[in-house]
Amino acid sequence: MNKNLIKKVASSCFSYFLSLALIIFFLAGCAAQKEEISALPEEQPDSLEVVEGEIEPELDLGQVAEVADQSVQITFGDYHNGLGSFSPTGNKVIFQSSRDSVWQIYEIDLEDKSEQRIIISDANDENPVWTTDGSRIIFVSDRNSNNVEWERDIYLYDPTTGETIALTETPSDDWYPVPIDEGSFIFLTEREADDELDVYYKQNALYMGFIDGTESIKIAGANINPSAPVSWKENKFILRTSDAGLAVWSYDDGSMERLTPSSLKCGTSTINREKDWLVFCAREDDKYKLYLLDLNTNTLQLIDTQGIDVRYPQISPDGSLLLYTAEINGYFQMFTIDLER
Repeated sequence: MNKNLIKKVASSCFSYFLSLALIIFFLAGCAAQKEEISALPEEQPDSLEVVEGEIEPELDLGQVAEVADQSVQITFGDYHNGLGSFSPTGNKVIFQSSRDSVWQIYEIDLEDKSEQRIIISDANDENPVWTTDGSRIIFVSDRNSNNVEWERDIYLYDPTTGETIALTETPSDDWYPVPIDEGSFIFLTEREADDELDVYYKQNALYMGFIDGTESIKIAGANINPSAPVSWKENKFILRTSDAGLAVWSYDDGSMERLTPSSLKCGTSTINREKDWLVFCAREDDKYKLYLLDLNTNTLQLIDTQGIDVRYPQISPDGSLLLYTAEINGYFQMFTIDLER
């Protein structure tokens, strides 16, 4: 677990609540299935314009990678399949599917393409990710929302015992979990959002949660409105900014260093920490395209998918395989690209 970060967060949280207590006591998904695959960041309208005079990153433009013919469709059916996440070994993918009237979580073996339903419920279960040791699954569900739309919580499922426990329980929407280590994860929450705003405009805050059920702690507030978080280095995160760019945010000093040019309206991203490759989708001509940014050389490369509207990229733990979701014949399906071919 990132002990330095947790120690700093815990210290700042203690000071904050002690001061606040001296003044006053205070209180501080799909619940119904939608046509969209899920309410993830790239489906949000751009809430802010790019700030005039903002420093653009210095990037080298690499050659377009011609990989469309190497794309392999791995899911099929007259229903949505998407938001896949690699297992730590890279041989399996868990994902959400609409085949059961509500969103349910499935697993596909990348070798024999066999599928199995992992968690069975009457609720909308979505956005699954493996814990870093591959022993359990973190996911988002509306099972305790009392039929209130967009009031999801985060849960932990143990495939060995079949036990599911709640890791967050709030009347706000908690979603988009990202594992940090065996004991912790970060996630987005609308606990600080203005309830009068439309769901796509509500501000996010970034919190850290814990596998043992310890109360979550705030990492970044709604003032920076982060989305699509990626854990990169110690105390550094790659976030989607409110003007649809990608930037490195430092917990230590609150600094924000932009990674992508303002001309790209970015969606979610994924990183391979061994190679420091950041793969993300960005909108151009009303479609999302795939890009690869080498954070060591600042080389930005377009991955040619021949006009397919690409969403939710994920890169395998060894950096050899790219997974993404794309719409085909009216339904979202998952595809892979072998980056070593």
